[in-house]
Amino acid sequence: MPGLMLFRGKAPLSRSEIIASADQARAKGRLKKAIAGYRKALELEPKDPAVHGKLAPLLARSKQPEAALESFQAAAQGHLDKGFADKALAVYTQAAETFPHKVALWQQLSQLNLSKGRRADALKTLLRGRLHFRRKDEARGAITLLQEALTLDPTLFEVKLDLAMQHARLKQRAEAMALLNPMLLDVRERRQLRRLRWTMLRVAPGAGAWGRWLRAALLGR
Repeated sequence: MPGLMLFRGKAPLSRSEIIASADQARAKGRLKKAIAGYRKALELEPKDPAVHGKLAPLLARSKQPEAALESFQAAAQGHLDKGFADKALAVYTQAAETFPHKVALWQQLSQLNLSKGRRADALKTLLRGRLHFRRKDEARGAITLLQEALTLDPTLFEVKLDLAMQHARLKQRAEAMALLNPMLLDVRERRQLRRLRWTMLRVAPGAGAWGRWLRAALLGR
């Protein structure tokens, strides 16, 4: 019997030990080892939201964006399936901050806030996300988020101006003016009228637009 003991291998690590080892590797900055460990743990329990939540940012750091997004989604969905909406919100927040140019993440984060009755937070999320879409080639993403913001609060003056300018960047002047023209009926403040006329001038420049902006600037009408 003693001789046989020499040929026995070590007992396989339990799942909790695998996760603990991956946690240690992560703490030491050993990304590959940590990723391998968390993936091994997921082989034993594929839908574990806590492990996916640990794995996702490491995949992002190791330049595996698609795999990272899959793990973020799995983590959020896993928490939702267990009834932990706030944990899912935290995951989506981290995902959106990691991949700020993914429109769908800001939409999902906003919708989850909305489902919890947090309308103001849902609106803030969309407007925060919009700030990451500044370049001309990102105008479509900005338009999507601004339109959803206006569905939550159609009275947002500055958001309407921003949306009109994004349409204009894509040469969609008709859409921009269709948004701006009705605003003339509701604007009351002189400052807002100047801002509105200036935006209309930028969208559709011309002698008439210059004259209307100048009249608004000088006379407030």
